[in-house]
Amino acid sequence: MNTNVLNMLTPDDLDRRTCLKGISLGAGAVVLQPFVNALAAEAAGEAPPLRVVFLMQGNGLWPHHVQPKGVDRQQADRLIDLPLAELELPEPIAALEPFKNRLGIIQKLSHKISGGGDHGKHYGALGCFNWRRGPLAQTIDHAIAGAQPSVIPVVGLGVEGSPEAVVVNTVSAIGPKRPQPMICQPDVAFQSLFGSVAEGNVGKVFQARNTLLDWIRSDIKRVERSLPAMDREKLDVYLDTFEQMRTRQDQIATMKDGLKANVPAIDKFNSQLATERFEAQNAIAAAAIASRLTNVVNLDASGVAYYTWKELGVMTDGHAIGHMHPDQPERDKLCIPIRKFHAERIADIARRLDAVKEGNGTVLDNTLIVWMSDSGEEHHGFCAEWPLVTLGNLGGRLKTAGRFLQFPAYQEEAKETANRTVRNFYLALLHAVGDKREQFGELDPKMRAAAQAGPLAEVLA
Repeated sequence: MNTNVLNMLTPDDLDRRTCLKGISLGAGAVVLQPFVNALAAEAAGEAPPLRVVFLMQGNGLWPHHVQPKGVDRQQADRLIDLPLAELELPEPIAALEPFKNRLGIIQKLSHKISGGGDHGKHYGALGCFNWRRGPLAQTIDHAIAGAQPSVIPVVGLGVEGSPEAVVVNTVSAIGPKRPQPMICQPDVAFQSLFGSVAEGNVGKVFQARNTLLDWIRSDIKRVERSLPAMDREKLDVYLDTFEQMRTRQDQIATMKDGLKANVPAIDKFNSQLATERFEAQNAIAAAAIASRLTNVVNLDASGVAYYTWKELGVMTDGHAIGHMHPDQPERDKLCIPIRKFHAERIADIARRLDAVKEGNGTVLDNTLIVWMSDSGEEHHGFCAEWPLVTLGNLGGRLKTAGRFLQFPAYQEEAKETANRTVRNFYLALLHAVGDKREQFGELDPKMRAAAQAGPLAEVLA
C-alpha cells in the first residue's frame, strides 16, 4: 500500500473503506491494558521504569564477530569471565567502543529448544520453544512488559527488505496464538506513536484516527444489539480491542508535552533504502522509550536477512553470504560491513537514550539493549550457542556492563561443567525487572534440567 495516501487523510475525507484500512495500520502496537501515566509517577518521587530494547538481527550473529581479540573461543570446559576494559573489541562491533564500560558480551549460551536449521527461529527465539510451532506462548519481550507496565506494553518495529511491507508477524507473541505485529514503515509507526504532537498531515491523521475509533466503537455496539447471543460474544472481542485502542489514544494525548520533547526527525521515514528505514526505526525506538510511551521495544531486523546491502557496498545478497563456507575469506569481507552497520544502530540508540536526563542520570542508565540474531550462531543456526551483546544494566540490577562472559560449551550429558541457556538469561531479565518466576518457556530435553534451572546468576546483581 502507498502510505502517501495515509499522509493525506483528514477527518473530512474518511470513507468506510479508508477507515478500515487506516485502523489496521494504526493498530500496529497492540494494547493489552492501559496504565497510569509514568511521568506522573516520576513526579511523585517513584523510581524511573526499567526498559529493555531487543534488536533481532537476521542471518545469525556470528560468534567470531563479537569475540574480543585474543580470547580463546575454543575453551569449552569452564566459565571465562573477563573485564572488557582490558580487551580489544573486534572490527565488526568496534562502533560500540564509546560504550565499552556499559557493554556486555555473552558467548556460548545454548538455545537448542528453539529448533535447528532453516534461516530463523521466529517466535522460538524470544519464546524458548520450537519455532516450527508458531506463536506457541508468550515471548520474553511481553513477559518483561507485564512486569514493567506502560501505555503500550511492547512497541514492535520491523525492518524488511521490501519498502512495500507495512506490518509483519515474525518474532514476538503476546500469548499463545497471539502474534505481536511489527510495523515496518517508519512513517506509519511515527503517525501511530507521535501523531498527537506532530504538525501538518501527521497530526490530522492522529485526529482522524480518534474520530475513526469512536465511529467503529459505536458501529460495533449498534450491530451487536441485533445479533444472537452467541455472535455477540464473538463481537465483544473486537469491541474490547477498539476500546483499548481508544483509551491508548486518550493517554497519548495527555502525554503531549513529554512526547513533543522527544519526537524524532522524519526526513528518512519514507526512504526506499533499507539502511535509512533502519535508522528511522531506531529513532522511533529511542523516542518511544524516552517519551515513556513504552518500556519495551522489539526492533526486528530479521526481515533483511536476504537483503542486498548495496548502500553499504555489498553486492551479494544475505542468503548467498550465509551459505558461503565459513572458511571462505570472501564471506567475512561481505558480512563485516553489514555487522558494523548493525553495531552502529545499537550505538545510535544508546546515544539517544543517554542524551535524555532522568533523575540523577539518563534514560540509558535504566535501560538494557539486547542485540542478538533470530537464528543463533549461523545463517542456518543449530543453536548450540547463541551470542548476545548487551548494552546497559537496568539501573544496576544486572552486572553485565563491562564484562565478557564465555560459558562452557553445550553438552547433552550430565556433567558439572554443563552449559547454560538463553532461557536462563531470560529468567535473569525477568528477575531484574521484578518478576521472580522460575520457569519460562520449555526445557531442552537433551540437556540436564539442573543446568537450565533458574536465572543466570552470573549476570544478576
